[in-house]
Amino acid sequence: MMLASLDEQMASDLLVLAEKYEVKHLKAYCEKFITSKVNNDNPIVHYAFAHRHSAKQLLEASLSVLMDNMSTQADREEYKDLVEKDPRLAVEIYEAYLNRQVNTAAGKDTDCSSRK
Repeated sequence: MMLASLDEQMASDLLVLAEKYEVKHLKAYCEKFITSKVNNDNPIVHYAFAHRHSAKQLLEASLSVLMDNMSTQADREEYKDLVEKDPRLAVEIYEAYLNRQVNTAAGKDTDCSSRK
């Protein structure tokens, strides 16, 4: 018997089925596998997928990669597609990015304000 090696597409398909039939351990396994494959080339696609299938770990990992590379990600075709197909998600990503900018700026300000 030959065992097929797991790839992202298969893991995604399995996760969808595992969610549908409530096979929690299989869903968790697939989510962990997909999460390990998140990189600069795919965070938008994975973020949207994670959102559709309540995959919290994958959502956080892909959002983190997005936040670190927002300037380049916003120019990608995938982002433009997301804005068109699911503007709510695009807004969510942008809000997270803005919050991060504000928190980073606030963190810098705290040092000065504590000297008053």
